Amino acid sequence: MSLIYRFNLQRKSGNNGLSAGNQMISANDRMHPMVKASITKYLREIASKINVDKQHIFSPENPCQATVKVYAPTRRRMDAPNWYPTIKALFDGFTDACLWTDDNNEVIKRTIFEYGGLSGSKQYTIEITVNEFKE
Repeated sequence: MSLIYRFNLQRKSGNNGLSAGNQMISANDRMHPMVKASITKYLREIASKINVDKQHIFSPENPCQATVKVYAPTRRRMDAPNWYPTIKALFDGFTDACLWTDDNNEVIKRTIFEYGGLSGSKQYTIEITVNEFKE
């Protein structure tokens, strides 16, 4: 069983906050802590609104793996794992939505980052696929 969640997010140049159109955080950003906190809160809130089938909640007894595909709006060179701060906030929202009991390494056994190609819009598309973990 694969669960797929997609988020279309804006990213403007500079380290400005939500009001300036930034909905993502890169590991390379040097944001003011209040700006970073507001974006983190926003990401966590949108991810917490997903619909979860209560029969498929992931836990230490039923672990999962997550594949994160990042689709970029331009052909500009990109390093998909640099978006981990954005993904972490989304994972925390998934915890709030009860997709899993916690986002620790006993529940999420593997996280894979991939470049997905072009998004086809002026936004980034973050696609998170969650599967049962099989060694």
